Amino acid sequence: MGPLGSGKTYAFCEKIFRFMCSQAPNGQRLRKSRWYAIRNTYPDLLSTTVKDWLELFGELGRYKGGSLEPPSHTLRFQLPDHTVVHAEMVFLALDRPQSIKRLRGAQVTAFWLNEVKELDKSIVDMADLRHGRYPSAVDGGPSWHGMIGDSNAPDDDSWYYSLAEETRPEGWAFLKQPGGLLREYVTDQFGKQVWTGKWLLNNEAENLHNLPLGYYTLGMEGKSNDWIAVNMGNEYGVVVDGKPVFRDQWVDNVH
Repeated sequence: MGPLGSGKTYAFCEKIFRFMCSQAPNGQRLRKSRWYAIRNTYPDLLSTTVKDWLELFGELGRYKGGSLEPPSHTLRFQLPDHTVVHAEMVFLALDRPQSIKRLRGAQVTAFWLNEVKELDKSIVDMADLRHGRYPSAVDGGPSWHGMIGDSNAPDDDSWYYSLAEETRPEGWAFLKQPGGLLREYVTDQFGKQVWTGKWLLNNEAENLHNLPLGYYTLGMEGKSNDWIAVNMGNEYGVVVDGKPVFRDQWVDNVH
């Protein structure tokens, strides 16, 4: 979970590529794997997920799209040890619970859940039971399998929040990047930390060196505090009576 501009998508592409290269070779010295990249809609999938992946690794294989089958990128290249990476990235848009049937029968090494907060929980549940099935045991099996996902901060009534902050299921890890902006606090006369209403650049934020000057400090201008908190401060949104509100504002109003 990270703010806008934190480099999540590129970092995940690089991580997946390393997984592909580290898959143990079979008897034919092929490092075989099959990944599914899942997003909630095809416009978002094609304009961001596919575009970023191909920008990094498009020259290493053949991209196929526009047919009845989901878009896919088949990579085949030789490593210095003379083994050959033979990997497939399938891009799939699953925008509603009914889409779950598209995962049934899938033989997948691992899943990349892009903008995971936008996905229905039933889709994530099914994906969790389809990884680790490729390559087959006869072909050596996968060296690693599982699900990885990236997202901006969701609301605190989401399934993601429930798993990350309350349930914390065994075998799952929820990682949080530092926000691009931090709240400015002062100590009041009672020794309590009080937010001043101002946001400060977080010099510990990731990927700052790749962002335009003033990306966060200028980018927050004209935005509401609740939007800044979620998208730039990397804080969970708060929903009260069905309406997302800014957390500190809600607390102040209650008291």
